[in-house]
Amino acid sequence: MEKMQHAEELVREFLVFRGFTSTLESYEAELRTDIGKGFEIDKILDLIFSVYVPKFHADKLVALLGFFKHYLSPSSDTPLVSTLSKLETSLLRFYVVHAVQCNRNDKVVDFFALYGAELLQRSQDWTHWFAIPYKKNPHLDPEFRVFFSKEWYQALHLSSRNFFSEVFNATHILRINSFFFFC
Repeated sequence: MEKMQHAEELVREFLVFRGFTSTLESYEAELRTDIGKGFEIDKILDLIFSVYVPKFHADKLVALLGFFKHYLSPSSDTPLVSTLSKLETSLLRFYVVHAVQCNRNDKVVDFFALYGAELLQRSQDWTHWFAIPYKKNPHLDPEFRVFFSKEWYQALHLSSRNFFSEVFNATHILRINSFFFFC
């Protein structure tokens, strides 16, 4: 955390030194809406489970997951990339299940209208999910029942925590930070 703050200060110093005041203003604004939340696990989990999913911000959830895919892509840690892909699928399914539980099938229909083609390109496992907003009691359907259980939710939350802990506690540091450490 201290290293991140030091890097932020160095960026600010550089921008001020070069006279990039409008860039500095933009940088400060971006920091206030930091999508990575400074890589603080609890803040990221709160963002996912207490903001994006409950408030039906599918676009922001997808953007956050995309951010982490991009963050991990230069890494050669293939198991983490594979795990993120599985976690992404589960989090998106959680979004769909939550919308159904809140009787917001319109959000499910919107979600599939926006992301359905991409999801199907990745995996045919999504095919039966397109029917969920039209099922009378999806929580009783054998294909979906597990996703409506408290145990599945708890396992998803724990898996998310463990994944982000692994990513942030590993030696994955931002490339810009490595630049500052060697200067």
